[in-house]
Amino acid sequence: MNAHFAGRLAFISGAASGIGRAIAIEMSRRGMQVAVADIDLARAEQVAAEIGNASAVFLEVSNPASWAAALDQAEGRYGPLAVMVSNAGVAGSTDPVSQTSQAAWEWSRSVNLDGNFYGLTQGLDRIAATGLPGHLVATSSLAVINVKSRIGVYAAMKAGVLALCEALRDELAGSNIGISALLPGPVRTRLLEANASRSPDEVFVSRLEIQEGLLRNGLPPEEVAIMTADAIGTQEFWLFPNRDLEDRIDTRMADMKKSFRSAATG
Repeated sequence: MNAHFAGRLAFISGAASGIGRAIAIEMSRRGMQVAVADIDLARAEQVAAEIGNASAVFLEVSNPASWAAALDQAEGRYGPLAVMVSNAGVAGSTDPVSQTSQAAWEWSRSVNLDGNFYGLTQGLDRIAATGLPGHLVATSSLAVINVKSRIGVYAAMKAGVLALCEALRDELAGSNIGISALLPGPVRTRLLEANASRSPDEVFVSRLEIQEGLLRNGLPPEEVAIMTADAIGTQEFWLFPNRDLEDRIDTRMADMKKSFRSAATG
């Protein structure tokens, strides 16, 4: 990571476990002051205590006022924001799109899409105000490329996150603020446990055996954290931690190119 980030503030949402926790630890290891932000404040405090030069802040990502309060608290302790990692998310309902309730749709949207919009925009405003180099990271998903039944709503929200990142990359071109889009495949996290415990009462959440198997055999979150921290230093935009799944991208692109060729010869 570049030396100009040393000693400055990194704010990580969804940092009480999984990828967020690993990124928080890695950013601290590389010399940054860390705000461990999460709706589960007790777990966030445990992570902050484990890190040492970090503090826990409560954050409800679907609420823009909560973002403002959490960022105020973090900057009040460590100074102006330098790195925003908007990572918090939920798996949401595993119902097929055709059977997804409005409540399930709105829950996934409020956390996975709205939450990243607030994190990216409020983070950008604060970093830009410093005039110093900074960086944004948002967690999308490889699911946006490999869309399957039962993850359609989740993939739709994560596709929206990717679109926000791509637009911001264009908007920030030539500035001293970079952005990275993180698209992990299966990673060993508590995503399904947290998903079940935090779902609204009116949203039914089933735990599919195939999902649990994928996460159980997924990448260690520490590998994702190292890649993310490296990208902040190199200004890398695309982050694909699960390199063994590169064929999913090739398949998607081949399918799209086939349609272009068919149209051209039709």
